[in-house]
Order: sequence, then structure tokens, then C-alpha cells
Amino acid sequence: MKHHHTPRGGRTLILGIACLGLSGQAFAQNEIPRGTLAVDNSLVRVGTQSQLTWNIQYPEKITDLVDVTTESITPMEELQLRVRILGAKLKSNNGHGNNADSMDSGNPGKKSTTTTDRSGSLDDESSGKWLADQPVEILWSKNKSSWQRIFYGSQSTVVSTNVVLDTVLAKGDSVDFGARGYLTSWLPLYCTSSNCRNLIVLKNGDPTPPQIASKQYGQIEGFLKPYLSTDAKTVKIGPTELLILVELDQTEPLAVGFDYQDLGLLATFN
Repeated sequence: MKHHHTPRGGRTLILGIACLGLSGQAFAQNEIPRGTLAVDNSLVRVGTQSQLTWNIQYPEKITDLVDVTTESITPMEELQLRVRILGAKLKSNNGHGNNADSMDSGNPGKKSTTTTDRSGSLDDESSGKWLADQPVEILWSKNKSSWQRIFYGSQSTVVSTNVVLDTVLAKGDSVDFGARGYLTSWLPLYCTSSNCRNLIVLKNGDPTPPQIASKQYGQIEGFLKPYLSTDAKTVKIGPTELLILVELDQTEPLAVGFDYQDLGLLATFN
């Protein structure tokens, strides 16, 4: 604050605001309130007042924008929807341990004395490192219309920063996402409207499903780790996002391979 004398003998107050701080509470980057602060006059005489106008917008939560049920995802106002694929890690060993290195010394029926097995003594049929990525298909539908493909490919073709669907939804539109994998033939299609155990929709702060939370950190797929807490027990995404995880080839939740890590999608609404 600095005072200046004017030719008429009065003093002019120059008002400057260097910064506006929030104390006592830490926010994640995507949870910081935003807004504007305006002043009607930058120069005012001593004894007079300047008018400050505040406009603070607190981040909306996904539950303020979208109604998520076991049958549909429905926006409660006009929204823009963007979908990204985080990872597509459906695996297969072609059924016999003969995968990338063509040998499986951990499987007595497939052991060779003339060819080196690059996976060593590990059983290729249960060792994920040596299993080949298989293609997946991702579909979407609006208002129960016919399915439209938004992605087909395996992990090698996934670019997690790419937006595969960018569209505007009207209030009350119903949105459905579906996914399936291909091994020797197409696996069942699982979708957000089917209320099945193979597909889950999670929001920020939700507990991670036990099939993932119970794993050692090194057993969690790399594409999923940035969207979980450090102990992998809580979902950490933006306040207006939904994380969709799909188990494509297992049907029994107690099976070792049932872990919701075959496919991950991130849907952002704003």
C-alpha cells in the first residue's frame, strides 16, 4: 500500500493485491476452488471505498453431474463426455504354454532339449510376463441405440492420452459402455447396463475392489497404478471422472485371474 499526494492536497490510495491464499486446508490439484476477484477502481481517495466483487467456483463432484445406476449412466445437465483408454491387458498363452518363446520348460509336456526357453523354469501358462496381449473391442451407445465401436486393438495400440470418444450429452441422455475380448473366438460382451460382476464403475474415493487391493503392488498393472492411492486401496481420479474396469475372460470372482485388470477406461464429464 502506497500513498501519493495530489496537486489538490489530497492523497490517492493505490490498491494492489499481490496474492490470495487459502490456509488451513490442502487441496489436490483437481479440487482447488477457482474464481475471480475484481475491483471497480484501482485508484481511490482516502476516506472513500472501493467495491470488491468475488466469484468463487467450487469443483463439482461426479454425483452432482451424473446419475450412475446398474442400468445406465445419465447426465443431469448438458455435459461434454471424453473417454480415454488407460490399458488393455487381456492375456493369452494360446492354451498350451507355446507363446512368445514357443517353449514352456515349466510344463513337462512342452519341454524341449533343443530350444532355449526364454522364460526359464516358469510355467508360461501362469506367468503373465510371457503371455501375449490379445485384442479387445470397446463400444458405446446413447439412448439405447445400436452399439458404435470406439476402439479395437491390444495394449500395443493403446495411447492413454488419446481421447477415443468426445461428444456432448443432453440432460437425461442414457450412456452405455460395452467391452469384450477375443481369444480363439469372441468372449461375452460386458456392459455398464448389464449389472454383472465383470464390469465395475468407480468414482473418486471409492474403495478399490478386493481383487486388486489384495494384490502386492508389483502385481498391479502399470496403467492402473496412477489412478489408485499409494496403498492401492482407494480410487484416486478427478472429481468429475468415472473409472471403468473390466474383467474380460474370467467369470468366477474367486478365480486367481479375476482381477479387473484386462481393461481400464476413464470417462470425464464437464
